[in-house]
Amino acid sequence: MDLETLKQEQLSLREKLNLRDRLKLDDIRYVAGVDLTYLDIWKNPTNGIACAVVLDLKSDLKVIEVKYAIQKVDFPYIPTFLAYRELPLALEVAKKLESHVDVFMLDGMGIIHPRRMGIAAHFGVLRDCVSIGCAKSFLIGDYKEPKNKPLSYETVEIEGEKVGYVLRSKRNAKPIFVSPGNNITCETALEVSIRCLKGYKIPEPTRLAHNYLQAYRRDLLIT
Repeated sequence: MDLETLKQEQLSLREKLNLRDRLKLDDIRYVAGVDLTYLDIWKNPTNGIACAVVLDLKSDLKVIEVKYAIQKVDFPYIPTFLAYRELPLALEVAKKLESHVDVFMLDGMGIIHPRRMGIAAHFGVLRDCVSIGCAKSFLIGDYKEPKNKPLSYETVEIEGEKVGYVLRSKRNAKPIFVSPGNNITCETALEVSIRCLKGYKIPEPTRLAHNYLQAYRRDLLIT
């Protein structure tokens, strides 16, 4: 594992990013949330589980499809290299989806990343799809704390470049970090994320993917 080589690969992939809107906002209907968990998070290698949930934005976020994938994971968790641990499983579960997907939303960073290549950006480049990163915790960047009211947000910048938004989805909740993955602007990524909220801190695509995963993991451990 040569991290310098992986850094150079991320920088090379960065050149393929498209931070313009491939789709008009009103044409975006089906959003797939992708999340991962592990059978034993303290072991490496371990078995990883991915879930993809497709929701219909124009039908009250109705669940259209749910798929799972399981694979051995042996790359350790290293900050800014999450894609090398989780991307193979995320790509595998995405391949299983039978319904049309306009936008993929991943539980992780898009371009809010030192090399602009968080897992959502990496995923979007490799699949050549529209992708958004929606992360629960801070990685990098400068921003002001959003006001403590629903849907307040502030820009996130890295070295003076806008790379996304920090969004407080509900009052008294810690803010989340929304950024483009690929084929979408910062503004549209934020608006899609807001439209995917349904009273919880996390947008429904990744929130439901997480919930389905936990139930699926419990069933596997019981059996």
